[in-house]
Amino acid sequence: MIKSMPIAYFNELVSLTKGEIIAQVDNFPITELTVDSRYKTITDFPLFFALVGINHDGHAYMPEAYQKGIRQFVVNRDHSFSLPAKDVNILQVPHTLTALQQLAAFHRTKFPIAVLAITGSNGKTIVKEWMHLLLSSQYKTISSPHSYNSQVGVPLSVALLEPYHAYAIFEAGISTKGEMTKLAQIIQPTHGLFTNMGTAHSQGFQDEQEKLTEKANLFTACNKVYYCKEHTSIHTLLQQRHASNQTLVNWSLKQTEATYSVTLKQASQQTTVTIQAAHGAYDFTVSFQDYASLENLIHCLVYALDNGYNPAQLQSLLPQLKPLPMRLTLKSAIHRCKLIDDSYTNDLTSLKLALDFMQSYHKEAKQTIILSDMLQSALSGHALYASIAHVIQSYPISRFIGIGTAISAYSTLFTLPEKCFFNTVEAFIAHQPSFTEEVILIKGARPFQLERIVKRLENNNYGSILAIDVQAIRHNICYFRSKLNASTKVMAMVKAANYGSSSNHELTLLLQRYGLDYLGVAYVEEGIRAREQGITLPIIVMDPANDQWENILHYQLEPSIYSVDLLAELICFVKTKVVQPTLPIHLKLETGLYRLGISATELNTLLKQLKQCPSLQVVSLFSHLAASGTAEQDAYTLLQAERFRQMTQYIEEKLGTQPLKHLLNSNGALRFPQFQFDMVRLGIGLHGVGVAPSIQPHLMPSSTLKTTVSQVKEVPKGATIGYNRKALAKQAMTIAIIPIGYADGLNKIFGNGKGHVIIQNHYCPIIGDICMDRSMVDVTNKPVKRGEEVIIFNAQHSVEAVAQQIGSTSYEILTQISQRVKRIYYI
Repeated sequence: MIKSMPIAYFNELVSLTKGEIIAQVDNFPITELTVDSRYKTITDFPLFFALVGINHDGHAYMPEAYQKGIRQFVVNRDHSFSLPAKDVNILQVPHTLTALQQLAAFHRTKFPIAVLAITGSNGKTIVKEWMHLLLSSQYKTISSPHSYNSQVGVPLSVALLEPYHAYAIFEAGISTKGEMTKLAQIIQPTHGLFTNMGTAHSQGFQDEQEKLTEKANLFTACNKVYYCKEHTSIHTLLQQRHASNQTLVNWSLKQTEATYSVTLKQASQQTTVTIQAAHGAYDFTVSFQDYASLENLIHCLVYALDNGYNPAQLQSLLPQLKPLPMRLTLKSAIHRCKLIDDSYTNDLTSLKLALDFMQSYHKEAKQTIILSDMLQSALSGHALYASIAHVIQSYPISRFIGIGTAISAYSTLFTLPEKCFFNTVEAFIAHQPSFTEEVILIKGARPFQLERIVKRLENNNYGSILAIDVQAIRHNICYFRSKLNASTKVMAMVKAANYGSSSNHELTLLLQRYGLDYLGVAYVEEGIRAREQGITLPIIVMDPANDQWENILHYQLEPSIYSVDLLAELICFVKTKVVQPTLPIHLKLETGLYRLGISATELNTLLKQLKQCPSLQVVSLFSHLAASGTAEQDAYTLLQAERFRQMTQYIEEKLGTQPLKHLLNSNGALRFPQFQFDMVRLGIGLHGVGVAPSIQPHLMPSSTLKTTVSQVKEVPKGATIGYNRKALAKQAMTIAIIPIGYADGLNKIFGNGKGHVIIQNHYCPIIGDICMDRSMVDVTNKPVKRGEEVIIFNAQHSVEAVAQQIGSTSYEILTQISQRVKRIYYI
C-alpha cells in the first residue's frame, strides 16, 4: 500500500510550518502521517509527530518509533528528546499539533474535488458511513476512518486523500471554543451537513448557543449547507450567518416551508419515507422505525437527491444501511477466543486501524482475520488486492480467511502460513474452520452480512447484553487527568470484574493501552487472572490472603499491608526463602474510614517490623476517604487528609525514603485536588457514574444494559401474571416478556411495579415477580413487537436513576450483573 502521491517532501515542511531542520539525511517524500508509536507504518517514508498532551509526551516515544522503522520526526521546540541515531530527518517546530494540521491543510489544497463536512451533536459517524456507501456507488470516495473527527483525527483523515478520489466526506467534532475554525481550515469543505443539536460534549462551552455558533464555523466557506429545519436553533443561526452567500438546503417533517418536505408512514416492519421536492416526490422503503435512524437516513437521502442521484439507485442501496455500532466491538467467542467485530466498514484505512488495534490488544495470541471482498474501494482488481495482501502481511497474522469471489480470484497474492477462501458466507458456514484460543478480526462489506459469522462465533447468545463504550471511559480518563498535575500518577481500580463491566479482563487490557500507571484489585485471584490475560502494569492487591504469598511473588503482584499482623505473616514467609526476594508492598493507613488500615498507634511497631526485613520495599502509603463525594462531610474529609499527612510524614522520616502517597478516589480527585499527592485511584468514576452531582455532567456513562422482547401477549381482565399471582390485570392489557431475570442481576425488588424499563423511549413498568430468567413488562397501548430493544439503563436513563428505584447504589447495580450476560465493548 504505497501512496501514489506524497503528502509533501521533507524540505517543504520548513515553509509550511515555520520550522527548522535540525537533522537531515535526505529530502525524503512523506508518504504517511503517524502520531502513535504503537501502531505499525506500512509505507516507505512515514513522518512521526511528537504530540504533547496533558499527561503524555510523544517525544518520549521517539526511540520506539525509530525501532519500528520511522526515520522522519517533527518535534516541539521547547521539549527534549533522546534519539542517538544519525540516519534521521528531524524538524523542530513551535507546536507539533499545529504543524500536523498545517501539513494536512496543505495536502488538501491539491484536490479540487467535492468535500462534504459533517458535524452535529449526534449521528455524525453513522451519517458519514451511510453517505459513503451511497456516494461511492457513483464516485471514488474517501471518508474519515471510524470517528476520526478531532483536532488530531481530522488531519490524519485528510492526509489520506489520493489523486484518484473524486469525493471526500469528513466528520468534525469539537470540545471547546476555537477548535472548529482550525478543522474548517484543514477540511476546506465545499458542502456542509449539520446533523442535529443536543447536549453532548457541552462542558467546554458557556452555553448551548456558544456551542452551536462554534460548530457552524465549519460551514463558513461552504457552497451549500444541509440540515433539518425542525432544529430551530440551527435554522435561525444559519439564516443569520450564511443566507447571503450560500444555498441553505433544509428538510422538514412538519410540512413547513422547506426545500424538501418529508412524510413518514410506518407499517409493522418497515417505514416509507416520502420526500417531496420542487421536481417531484420520491418514496423510499426502509426497515428503520426509530426516529434517530430515520433522521440520519433523511439527511443522506436529501443530500443525495439534491446532488442528482437516481432515486431508484438509492432505493437499491438502502437495504445495505444497517443501524450497526459505528465502531469496533470486542466480544468473547467460542473455544476461549476473542472476537473483534468490525463488520460495518471495509476499506484499506479501516483495515489497518483494526489490525493496529488487534496487535495492541493481545499481540501474544494466534491472530486470524476473516475479510470479505472490498466493494467500495477507490482501487480495483489486482491493485486493490495486492494492497490488501501487503497490509495484512505486514502484521503477524497466522491465518487469513477470504470471503467473496473477487478476493478468492486473487488468492495467490496472500502468502500467509494458513489461508482459505470461500465464495460466499453460506460456503463458510457449511465448511466452518475450527477456532481455538485465538483473536479473530472480522471485517466485511455490508452486502456480505458478516454478522451471521459473528453470531456463530460469539459466546453467550442470551438475549441480554452489557455494552461498554470504551471511548466514554477514555473520555473520563482524559477529564480526570485534565484536573490533575502532570506528574500525578493514576491507578485504575479494576476489582469486581471492573465494577461488573468485564468478565475476562478485556477492559483491563484496553485500560492498559491508555497509559495508566497502576491497577488495583481486591484479591490475589483477580491479579492472577489479569497477569494470565497479558496485563503487565503493576498490580496492587488490596486484600491479600496470608496463604497466597507464593502466588503474589510468582505473579509479581504487590500486596497492600493493612495490619501489623499481616506484615508479620509476610515477613515469616520471606524469611523461609533461601534468598530473600525483593517484594514491593503498599501500606494502608487508618485515617477514619474504620475498615482495613494501620492506625497511628501501631506505626512504631510497624516500622520496627520493616527494619527486620529490608527486602520488603515500601512503594506507597495510602488511605481511603469515607465521604469524599458528600459536601456535608467535607470537614471530616479535611480531617482525614490531615491525619494522612501527619502519618505519612512520620513514616517517611523514620524510613528515610519517600514512597508514593495516594488518598483520593474518583470524587476526591475532582473535589479535593490539593490532596492528590503522587497518585489518585479511579474506580467507578472511570465508568462515568457514582460521582457527586456537580461532577456528573462532565463525565460520560459507559455502560448500557439492554435486552430484547421475547414475546408480546394479550392478558384478559381478571387474569394474574407471573409467579405467586402478584400482578392482577384490572383491565385487558398487553405485556412483553423479556429475557432478563434475577439470575442475570436484575434484583427481585424491581418487580411488581417498583422498577421499569425503556421501550421505544417509553417507561414501561415491570409487573409481577421477577423470575430467574424472565421478567414481564406492561406495554399496554404501545406498538411493541417481538425483537424490540429494551433498555434497563444507558447514558440517557442512568444507572443511578435505576438504583434509586430500589434504594440502592450504582455500585451495587453494576456489580450484580451476572457473568452470563454477554459483554461487548465498543472501541
